[in-house]
Amino acid sequence: MKRILIVFAKEPQEGRVKTRLLDCLSARECLKLYKKLLKNTVSLARKVKCSGRIMAYDSYNQRAPFLERIASDFTFYKQAGRGLGARMFDVFKAILKSNTKAVIIGSDSPNLPINYIDRAFEKLSKNDLVLGPADDGGYYLIGLKQPCKKLFENIKWSSGTVFDRTVKKAKKLKKKTTVLDYWYDIDEPKDLKYIRKKPESVDR
Repeated sequence: MKRILIVFAKEPQEGRVKTRLLDCLSARECLKLYKKLLKNTVSLARKVKCSGRIMAYDSYNQRAPFLERIASDFTFYKQAGRGLGARMFDVFKAILKSNTKAVIIGSDSPNLPINYIDRAFEKLSKNDLVLGPADDGGYYLIGLKQPCKKLFENIKWSSGTVFDRTVKKAKKLKKKTTVLDYWYDIDEPKDLKYIRKKPESVDR
C-alpha cells in the first residue's frame, strides 16, 4: 500500500503561533521556537520512507512562503474546515484513496523517533486506526486507511481528553485500533523542560 505522510502546520506569524507559551516567552521568542520546530519536523519527515509527503498548511493568506521555502519538495494542501477535527478529516478525505495509508503528524514533537512513524505505517496493515498518545492527553500522530468523520466530531481539542475520547469513539465505531508509545508536545510552559534552555536549542 502507498504510504502518505502528512505534516500539519501553520505558516509562522508573530502572535499566531505557540500562544499558550506567551506567559513565559515573548511573541518573538514563540515565533522563533515555532520556526525551529517546523524545520525539525520537515527534516524528520524527509527521513521517513513513504510514497509522498504532504504539507497540510494553515495560513493568513493563500500562500505559505516560509513553509514553501523549507519544504519545497512537499506537496502543499491548504487546510479547510472549522476546527482541528474538521481540518484533519478534510485532508484524510482528500488524500486517502484505494490502497493508501496516511499518517498525520504535527510540528510540536521535537526529536520524535523516526521508527514511531514507520511503526504507525506498519500497524495500519492490520488496523483501522493508529494513535500516538502525547503526555498531555492529546496525540502526536494519527493514522488511517479510510476517512472517518465521526472520529473527529465532538472532541474538545487542546484538552487532556482528546486521546481517551478518540479511543472510545473508535471502539464504538468498531475500528480496530493500535496505540504507539507516548511522546511529548511543546504546547504549554511546563513542556519547555524538554528543550535545552533556549528556543534556538531545539535540535535533532
